[in-house]
Amino acid sequence: MDWRVVYMGGVFISLFLFVMLISKRQKSTADKILSTWLFFAVIHQALIGWYASNKMSDMPALIGWELPFPFLHGPFLYLYILFLTGQQRQGWRSILHFVPAVLVAIILAPVLGSMSVPEKLGAIAPVRFEALFQWMVRGIIVSGVVYVVLSLVLLRRHKQNVAVQFSNTDKITLNWLRYLIGGMGVIWVVVIFFESAQSLYVVVALFIFFIGYFGIRQVGIFSNPPPAHEVYLPAVVQAPEAEVVADVADVADKKVKYEKTGLTEAEASRIHTALTTLMRTQECYKDSELTLGDLAKTLEIHPAILSQVINSKEEKSFYDYINTLRVEAFKQLLLKPDSQQYTLLSLAFECGFNSKTSFNRNFKKITQLSPSSYVKEMNISVQTGE
Repeated sequence: MDWRVVYMGGVFISLFLFVMLISKRQKSTADKILSTWLFFAVIHQALIGWYASNKMSDMPALIGWELPFPFLHGPFLYLYILFLTGQQRQGWRSILHFVPAVLVAIILAPVLGSMSVPEKLGAIAPVRFEALFQWMVRGIIVSGVVYVVLSLVLLRRHKQNVAVQFSNTDKITLNWLRYLIGGMGVIWVVVIFFESAQSLYVVVALFIFFIGYFGIRQVGIFSNPPPAHEVYLPAVVQAPEAEVVADVADVADKKVKYEKTGLTEAEASRIHTALTTLMRTQECYKDSELTLGDLAKTLEIHPAILSQVINSKEEKSFYDYINTLRVEAFKQLLLKPDSQQYTLLSLAFECGFNSKTSFNRNFKKITQLSPSSYVKEMNISVQTGE
């Protein structure tokens, strides 16, 4: 097999994804970061294809300029996840992540300018700069490992935020982020443990194919997402600003439990009662895409306050609270005679679950039984198929 086809395929896929992103309407900051990343990926892949085609001697001035690019991929991965998951604080600091790549480029400018063509082509060992290039390779490895670890930390925080704000997680970007981080991790494993340049080129090209395939399948990455529900940055949900406290009546009698928001026990009870009434009368939990922000908007309170009330009064996260209501609704629905003609999954969808996996996982977590085992134990006649 001619692996040059794979390398050049990576170039065209990167270019295709880049064009898809820049043509996307209403681009977020995360979209702009990803499109910039893909732009540099196109250049990097082109250099790889150029090397693989043994065309270095045609333009020797470009030899060596592939070294700064690996210092870009880690920061782009980290910043993309940071902004996609809403965990950014001060945007101007983001530029500091690219300092190593810029420093490498500045150092390389005089070094590559002083090297002869035979040295660049490897016909003569570049003894003068051998130590420098070795340190750069070590720096590339350190950069890759550090940013993969940092990205995993962001993913972990995002998972916690998802439980705070979302009632269903199957369609959240967790899998997309796992694919990105996992793919980058594989690349750095190849860099560290395999000395073959061909192996690295192949795995980079395959990674581009990989993110292209899953990125196009993931709603909202390369296309415009459907109308969004109310979602807030993690910092907003976890720590409301001081002026938000003024939205809550009578905050003079503060309790330690609610000292972050200045919420009194009486006011927390009132909000909890209003929430319970809302759930009973409007059955909001049946909306499979329900978010904490949706409920907060309906109740006309700050999402951080609502989250705190749910945590303290229900002793659950928003995610567990809503899915507990869905499980209870499902159990009640099972008792109706008309339900016998439907499958367990169709009844689960009626109660707000959006996938079989989510339904089975949450039902077993709450009841300690699988749905089919529960039906058998309760001696309920219902279709158990999908």
